[in-house]
Amino acid sequence: MKKIGFIILVMVGFIISPIINAPETVNAQKNSNNAYDMINSKGEVIKYEDYIKKLKNSKSLVTEGSEGTGEVLPKTEINTDFKKNKPYKYNLTPETTYIGGKSPNEYFPQVVIGADGRTKVSNTSVTPHRQIAYIELEFRDGWYTCTGTVIGKDKVLTNAHCVMDVTNQSGAINGYVYPAVNNNTYSYGVYQIVDYYITSNYVQTGDPTQDFAVLKLSTYLGKNIGDVVGYLPLRQVSSIQGTSAKLYGYPGDKIEQYNEVSQWGMTGSISKETNELAFYQIDTYNGQSGSSLLNSSNEIIAVHRGSFSVNGTTYNGGPKMIKPVYDFIRAAMLN
Repeated sequence: MKKIGFIILVMVGFIISPIINAPETVNAQKNSNNAYDMINSKGEVIKYEDYIKKLKNSKSLVTEGSEGTGEVLPKTEINTDFKKNKPYKYNLTPETTYIGGKSPNEYFPQVVIGADGRTKVSNTSVTPHRQIAYIELEFRDGWYTCTGTVIGKDKVLTNAHCVMDVTNQSGAINGYVYPAVNNNTYSYGVYQIVDYYITSNYVQTGDPTQDFAVLKLSTYLGKNIGDVVGYLPLRQVSSIQGTSAKLYGYPGDKIEQYNEVSQWGMTGSISKETNELAFYQIDTYNGQSGSSLLNSSNEIIAVHRGSFSVNGTTYNGGPKMIKPVYDFIRAAMLN
C-alpha cells in the first residue's frame, strides 16, 4: 500500500531510537515448558507458575476501568527523518484461519463480510473511544499499523501478531501508540513502546487462540497514558455466544479511502464460539488487528485477530477472555 504522507508523527527535537527487540526465540523455547509462559521483547521468560503466584499475592492491581483526567496535551516536536527509508505497509493481519476444512479456492484477503456496516466515530473524547488507540509499529522491512486498547496506567492490549512475525521469527523494533485519534488529530499524547509481553506458545506456533499481547509504554510529558485517557476493564468469560458486542479501530482501507486516520466501528453479536475463540460477523479490515471486542458495559471480552472460515462460513474472530488469557494479561499489567 502507498505511504500516507500525513502519518501522525509530525514533530522535531525528540531523540528516537529503537527500544524493543525480537525475542531470542531459541533460548526462549528452551526455557519455556508451559504454553502460557510469558516472554518479553528481550526474550526473557517469566514462568506461568511464577507470574500466577505474583498475581495472587498482588494487592496493587486495579481491574476496574477508569475515565482518566481527559487532559488535552500539547504536541511535542519529534524528528521523523528515521521514517523516510521505510514504507508504510499497514497489513499485519494473518491469512484466514480455517476451522473444519479448507477449500483450495477459498481465500479471503479482507474481512468486510457482505455490505460494509462500519461507521465513523465522530467523537473520540468519550469512553470507550478515548481508550482505543492507533498503533504504529516498525519492523525491519517497514512500518505497519494496528489497533489497541488502554487497559492500565501504562499498558495497552493488542494482538501478538502486531509485535511478532512468527513466520520470519522477527519482532517489532520500535512503535508508538496514539489514543483517540480522530481526523488525523491526536489530543492526548503519543507514547513510545518500551516492552511487550506475549506467550511462549505464540512465539513458537502463531496459535490464533493466543494472539494477544500487552504493550508497556513510556510516559509523554511525564504523564502515563492511562492516567490521561483512562482504561477499559477486562471481563473474564466462558460462554458468550449471542452476546451483543461492538468493535472499534483504525482500518487501513478507510485510511486509504479518506486519506486520514480516524476511528471506525460496528455493533453486532457473537455468532459462534469454541472454548477459546469468539466468531462474529462484525466488519473489520487490516489495521484493526488488536481491537477489543466490547460488551454493552464497555468491558473487554475478546481481542480481534482477523478472518476465520468455520466449516465454509466466513467470520471475523479472536481469542476470548477466558481465565488463562485473563490471568496472563493481568499479570503482564504488573510488570
